[in-house]
Amino acid sequence: MSERFIRTYKKFYIDEVKTHLLTYGALSGTCANCKKMDLKLDAAKCPECNTEFKYIAFQNVKDHMPKLLKISQERPQIIFVDYEDFKRIEGEEKAKSILG
Repeated sequence: MSERFIRTYKKFYIDEVKTHLLTYGALSGTCANCKKMDLKLDAAKCPECNTEFKYIAFQNVKDHMPKLLKISQERPQIIFVDYEDFKRIEGEEKAKSILG
């Protein structure tokens, strides 16, 4: 029997996720809290705002599957967040605050 990743859904407060999220692109990461760029994937905290990373969102999960597997073994407490879901919900929240 092989262990695999499968998407699941859980309710989160977007502010909690954003405060502790590392988004990872093609070559480096960005702190979603303070927008510090060029962060390494193995960073436990942001060097700029000192926030602890509890969540990671890959802009392209398929390209980073080996990294995802490694992180899940080394840091089992990390929760992987769907990048597109996060960006969509973040945009909705911004629109509400502007229009609300």
